[in-house]
Amino acid sequence: MRNNHEVYFLLVAAVAFGIFIACGGGGGSSSGAAPGTFAYVTSYNSSSISAYVMDPQSGTLTEVSGSPYATSAGPSRPAVTPDGKFLYTANFTDNNVSAFAIDPVTGQLSELGGSPFPAPGGPFDLALEPAGKYLYTSNLGGVSTINGFSVNAATGALTAISGSPFAASLDHQKLAIDPTGNYMYLTNFADDVISAYAISASTGALTAVSGSPFAASDYPGSIAIDPSGRYAYVTNINSENVTAYAVSASTGALTALPGSPYATSTQPRLAVIHPAGTILYVARYIDASVNAYAISGTTGALTAVSGSPFATSTWPYGLAFDPSGDYMGVVSFLNDGVNIYSIDTGNGVPSQVAGSPFPTVEEPSDIVIVQGN
Repeated sequence: MRNNHEVYFLLVAAVAFGIFIACGGGGGSSSGAAPGTFAYVTSYNSSSISAYVMDPQSGTLTEVSGSPYATSAGPSRPAVTPDGKFLYTANFTDNNVSAFAIDPVTGQLSELGGSPFPAPGGPFDLALEPAGKYLYTSNLGGVSTINGFSVNAATGALTAISGSPFAASLDHQKLAIDPTGNYMYLTNFADDVISAYAISASTGALTAVSGSPFAASDYPGSIAIDPSGRYAYVTNINSENVTAYAVSASTGALTALPGSPYATSTQPRLAVIHPAGTILYVARYIDASVNAYAISGTTGALTAVSGSPFATSTWPYGLAFDPSGDYMGVVSFLNDGVNIYSIDTGNGVPSQVAGSPFPTVEEPSDIVIVQGN
């Protein structure tokens, strides 16, 4: 069943991470200084990306000179290549994908030649397969498709994959790709299902997995896959729970785990897993809080972390971890800020760092935190 608040914010505030590339189309900085850690925050309404340097010792953010940087209209979730050289944002309003280079020392952004790249259908979400060879967008502009692109490893340029766009269910939302790069998953909030696709390693083309789509609860919003690739977790906004699945390594099929779904509080929206694969974090924008669950390494079962849920600012709309897993960033859509939390790696409890929240431009929609290369 469609949630009116969710549909509105899908179209006026895009979720999850900023975009970056090494300056000069993948080349390194000429300064010789050590690469830094950077946070990038997209703003749908401002059509921009804000850039920050993150202090690895304290987690504090300092805005980069020249920030914010202009994008095409309606930037939503960003994606970063695994080598840290390229960053992309889906631009819903202008039907394209922006691509940027990032200076690995300063964090400054430069748009790539040829950017933005056409992406018809109202691209909303982005996902890169783990090797960085292919990029996909889910489209919410009244069409039932997924755009697929090959990524030039040297320049970051995008080229449409043969057969793209690929058919998808109507009213789909979030993408996730398993760590092997063999399978991609898509939440479909109108049909309350998860679509699964096999990814061709040689071409990037998508084909439906046998048995797809797989049942979820009411209004599935987001999907996260643990680093081992054995388990997947889906937030169900209207039924206010999380469905946990076992992922078949041989077929990509999803099977609900015993004890699933797991209850949350009001309208769980976004699911993100700690880089260590031990904790699932779920943002709930109505309650301005984040649930945390310990993930069993043997069964995939979820157990609420002591003290969960943890308070954050109003309408937490995007979550991301720094590469070390020491810090988590949470953007607040209505408070125009980024909350940074240090993460206790022993129990997963987040603690807000000094100076947080850090100011952003109007209505930030997503965040990514990266290590320059």
